[in-house]
Amino acid sequence: MFLKRIIGFLLIIGAVGGIIFGLIGLIELWRYRPVVTKTVIENLALVDQTLTTTQNALILVGKVVLTTTSDVTALQASSTALAQAIQDTSPTLDSLISLTGKDFPASIKATQTSLASAQGSALVVDNVLAALTSIPFSPVGTYAPAVPLHTALGQVSASLDSLIPALDTINTSLVSDKTNIGSMQTGLTQIVDTTQEMSSSLANAQTDINQYIAVTTQLKANVETAHRDAPAWIMAIAWILSFVLGWLMIAQLGLGLQGLELMRSNHKVQ
Repeated sequence: MFLKRIIGFLLIIGAVGGIIFGLIGLIELWRYRPVVTKTVIENLALVDQTLTTTQNALILVGKVVLTTTSDVTALQASSTALAQAIQDTSPTLDSLISLTGKDFPASIKATQTSLASAQGSALVVDNVLAALTSIPFSPVGTYAPAVPLHTALGQVSASLDSLIPALDTINTSLVSDKTNIGSMQTGLTQIVDTTQEMSSSLANAQTDINQYIAVTTQLKANVETAHRDAPAWIMAIAWILSFVLGWLMIAQLGLGLQGLELMRSNHKVQ
């Protein structure tokens, strides 16, 4: 019988404690509800502002990437055009190198050979003409040119000698230019290849930026919705917790009545 009395007393104590806990919970719940609402709204507003800043930054980066892509495309086009122009110039240089290195020198040597042969014949002609014009009472005027024909032909042949070194100098310069142009073409080809890789990377970056912009836009819309509905769902949570605490208090009343019943039954038995 004493045990029932103890159990009943403990049930009453537990019930009173539960009711006190429920009352304190209800008071504190509705006391802090405005504070929680304000804190949640402020945090959501901060998140919304952060998302807006992030979105603006992504849009700015997207514009920079587009500008860079245009610049890279222009550089690629210019490099390709210049490389093509150099490639078109290469056959002309090859022709000039062949002319100055082989054809012109060969022609000059052949001309000098012909002039040497003609110079011998011209000497004979000069002697014949001189002899004919020296005959007394000859109707032909005296043949006395300022420069005999064979001498003039020799001078022409000698003047051609200076062309060979000049052609060698020109040929060396053309070969050097072709080498430099070849190096330039190789560099331009590397620039074209590099710009193609850059264009591909920039295109991928633009795709990623667009995806991030879409994600931040969706998140921003969700945060704005949560910011607008926050007071309502915080109020709903407060009412649900109030119901739970109220139900707990009612249950504690039943527990307390059960404890009183045990104590009364113990007195009746005594």
